Amino acid sequence: MDGLAGPGYAVWPGYAGADTARVLSAVLAGRQSAGRFRPAEVGGGSSRALRSDVRGDTISWIDECALGPAAAFFAGLEDLRLLGNRELMLGLATLEMHFASFAPGRGYARHRDLSPHGVDRVVSLIYYLNHRWESGDGGELEIETDEGPVLIEPRADTLVVFLSARFYHTVLPAVRERHSVTGWFHRRAIA
Repeated sequence: MDGLAGPGYAVWPGYAGADTARVLSAVLAGRQSAGRFRPAEVGGGSSRALRSDVRGDTISWIDECALGPAAAFFAGLEDLRLLGNRELMLGLATLEMHFASFAPGRGYARHRDLSPHGVDRVVSLIYYLNHRWESGDGGELEIETDEGPVLIEPRADTLVVFLSARFYHTVLPAVRERHSVTGWFHRRAIA
């Protein structure tokens, strides 16, 4: 919460433990083998489109109930949501997540995490699943801060959180396939 309250982002290596990252990696691999990944699109409504020049990942949406072995991971995210509401009064209500896979050489151009559906994304989350990631493999998340760019290597069991509307960010291409669980906490709609 200090990171969100201060600079607006936080990086947490060793977030859930190597075993959790392995379990989620295995679920991701199973979904890939079963053909449950689709090319990611940009925009919403009538402007929704495949734009591989902008976004080069494939995704598989997560129904957290279907991930029994990783239940503790989602319980931890729920704790994070409650803490954000208690400490920072963020009004976080729901969590939307997907697995993301970037093939070698693919990235995601500079953007902010503004929802194309009008749902208010407040906090973005990325949990990396890349075991034995080495410096030089690429695939960094580049967050544009007031103090300059921050590069974060996509090493397994690292959680990155940041204020969705505040930061432009880019996923740089990697020399290896790059995997993550990516999502957003949404604010409760006001009636």
